[in-house]
Amino acid sequence: MDSVPLWGIILIVVLVVIAVAAGVVLLRQFQNQTALAALQQRQRRLADLPLMDQVGTLAKMTLSGASLETFHRWQAQYNRLTEKEFPAVLNQLNQAGELNDHYRITQARRIVDTLTGRIADEERTAQDITDALAKITDVAQENQAAKQAAKERYKKLRKTILVQSFSFGSAITALQTALTAINESFAHVDVLESNGDHIQARTALGQINEQLDALQKEVNDIPPRVNELTNIFPGQAEELANGYDRLHDAGYRFFDINIPQELTKLDDDRQKAETLLRQNKVADLQAANKAIADHIDRLYDVMQKEIDAKADVEKMRGELHAFLTHAAVQNRTLQNEVRHLDESYVLTNDEVQTAARFGRQIAEAQERFTQDEQKIADQEAVFTLVAEDMKKIDSQLTAIEEKQVAMDKDLSGLETGEEIARQNLARFMMEFRETRREMGQQNLPGLPKQYKEFAEIVRQEIGKLDHDLNQVKINLEDITKQLIMTQEDLKTLKQRSADLIDAAALTQEILQYANALKQENPAVAKASSTATQIFNTTFDYPKALDTIATAVEAAEPGAYHRIESAYKDRKNQL
Repeated sequence: MDSVPLWGIILIVVLVVIAVAAGVVLLRQFQNQTALAALQQRQRRLADLPLMDQVGTLAKMTLSGASLETFHRWQAQYNRLTEKEFPAVLNQLNQAGELNDHYRITQARRIVDTLTGRIADEERTAQDITDALAKITDVAQENQAAKQAAKERYKKLRKTILVQSFSFGSAITALQTALTAINESFAHVDVLESNGDHIQARTALGQINEQLDALQKEVNDIPPRVNELTNIFPGQAEELANGYDRLHDAGYRFFDINIPQELTKLDDDRQKAETLLRQNKVADLQAANKAIADHIDRLYDVMQKEIDAKADVEKMRGELHAFLTHAAVQNRTLQNEVRHLDESYVLTNDEVQTAARFGRQIAEAQERFTQDEQKIADQEAVFTLVAEDMKKIDSQLTAIEEKQVAMDKDLSGLETGEEIARQNLARFMMEFRETRREMGQQNLPGLPKQYKEFAEIVRQEIGKLDHDLNQVKINLEDITKQLIMTQEDLKTLKQRSADLIDAAALTQEILQYANALKQENPAVAKASSTATQIFNTTFDYPKALDTIATAVEAAEPGAYHRIESAYKDRKNQL
């Protein structure tokens, strides 16, 4: 096959490029045609909207005010849309079609893009005009329904006010004035509607509903307040006045409050509340009535407290009189006992002064009680204050009685304590003598210096106890401390004595046992000599025992323990 010449290849390439370019142009031309067809359809739908009918219908209606102003504003929008926008868009659609038909694809596409946004704006504007014009029509219809509903509310309220006029008291005039104002507002709505100002009429109807709401609240709130001012408060005030007179005649008095003045103020407050009622100041009236009710409750409470307090006082009078008598007798007995014991014992807790102070406090309480009784007899008693004072007296007497009983209990133990102390002293003396006698019976060559010094201390302690217990006034507190110390020291002395006796006896036994060992055991012989010297010269028997026992145990293991065990067995059998 012959090869294609170069010019042939170039021709083929050119033809291919032309074919591709033609295909692209045709494709874009088709796309433009499709887009233009869609835009034309949208534009026709806009032209077919019933905007002209809406505008025509409203133009025939008698509009004024806000409604007319709104109509004119949207009518101008309609005219601009139909007279300027629609023709301009139609002209551009035709121009784009011609350009596309003549294969001026790019120019046609730019117009398509511009028209897409412009027609979208037209659609939004057309919808806004439709909604606004429909709203004007709807407002007129809604106003009729709203006016009818408001008139029904008005009729009900007017009927309630007329039929129940007695329940509104002096506020009836203000309520009737409110009815008149609302009726005038309805007339104003009628004028607005007849003039075609439906939007302003809707605003006026909203104001009427606010008037009706306020009137409804007053119709609900005023009757209870009128009932309080007309029936409840006067009845309660009269009851308070009569109650005060009866209580005053019965001898009741009141502290820090002048009830007649309070009743006068209560009447003044009711008159002020009546003025608020006439002025139809419902919120202020409610606050005023609340204050009056609280004032009345407070006066009732004051009187009731005095009545209750008198009952408490009557119950306490006899009991407190008996309590005072009992406390005085108890105190005299206590003071006599304290003075008597003060002659024989040193009282370390100021019992004499304390008992006397209790007596003065009881006398002061008696004086207060007498004054309270006199006020009751003179019909000058404020029973709440008297009751409070009597409760304080009762509490004070209870505290004094508890302290007097505790003091008496403590004092009653003095003589018993003395007897116990003497018994312990006698026992100490006997045990000390027995200890000394037992030590004497051991025939020991002597006693260690420290032991003799400690024995002397114990002897002196026993002697001091004997001396202090034989004084005119005994300090049992100090003696008790001495008893504890002496008992411990005597116990120690007895233990030391027993230890010395055991050490001396064991030393002597082991020394005898050592005699058989010392000839053959120089260490035992030396220890025996040393222990004997200690035993007879320094009398340190434990040291002597330790010296010889150590040597013997070393020479003959177990010997010391056998001797010690045998000694303890003999001792336990005694």
